[in-house]
Amino acid sequence: MRRVAAIGAKAVFVAALLWSLPAAAGDIAYVTSQEAGELAFVDLDAMTVTKTIAVTGKPAGIAVSTDGRRAYVSRPEDKAISIVDTASGETFGEIATGGGPLGIAVHPSGAPVYVADWFSHSLLVLDPEARKVVGSFETGESPSGVAVSADGKVVVTADRDSNQVSFIDTETGAAIARVAVGERPFGVTISPDGKRVYAANVGSDDVSIIDMATHAVTSTVPVGSHPYAVAESRGKVFVTDQYGSTVTVFDAATGKRLEQLETGEYPEGIDVGSDGRFVYVANWFDNTLSKIDAETLEVMGSVEVGDGPRAFGEFIGPAP
Repeated sequence: MRRVAAIGAKAVFVAALLWSLPAAAGDIAYVTSQEAGELAFVDLDAMTVTKTIAVTGKPAGIAVSTDGRRAYVSRPEDKAISIVDTASGETFGEIATGGGPLGIAVHPSGAPVYVADWFSHSLLVLDPEARKVVGSFETGESPSGVAVSADGKVVVTADRDSNQVSFIDTETGAAIARVAVGERPFGVTISPDGKRVYAANVGSDDVSIIDMATHAVTSTVPVGSHPYAVAESRGKVFVTDQYGSTVTVFDAATGKRLEQLETGEYPEGIDVGSDGRFVYVANWFDNTLSKIDAETLEVMGSVEVGDGPRAFGEFIGPAP
């Protein structure tokens, strides 16, 4: 049964006042809806869906290039990646991957594109111009989330069935480190300052925090039930708790829990607007994208998207 979190009268009043506050000018969210088989374009200034395009193969993962001109969508059932021109709002190509493509990330330069292949236990390296797989890096079992460092030198994967996070040199493909974390890590995120890696451990209901330089687990923070993905903004860490239908917020410096917010039922993908003011959450069972004020921790409202939104990855980018 689907439910929508109740918001008190005061919160409604605050939301009404704040709803018109813009996100970073021109930010667009690209939300994969797995059950609907579509990709929604959401104007985050207006919090409205401006366009949807059909995407076959149960679209799941999403990554937007730094310049916002391209979005890449993983399609596990089609064993392929769609390439979307964000300016025209059209799919203009695809890359056959085989296996089970899931998490996806783009090198800061725009190429290559990295895709976690769940079945081959590897990270595929894709050339988006040639539209083909040009290499692969060894990971642990069932890699899911993928993140790339800001300088493009290191790619990180959450290896779900190995209970580890892999750090891989993007030039050589060599493993820099394999780090044991909690049970069943799924989403993986690098902090905005590039100093920490967060792994959302679905099986142990916690988040492992790893030092990016030393590869040591510095702390493990308990969160809600079945954490899926993580985002950091304004010194706070936001974690989607699938089974808890909450977003747990803790202090990035101390790990102290600050709040547990109800955004919608079965939250999954989470990302931050380009100025860090707002955090956005895709709610699978409610078919919504919610907006959180990162300063006040107010849930400001939501916009309806297609059935089964996952938005697994960095799904927000500047307007092209």
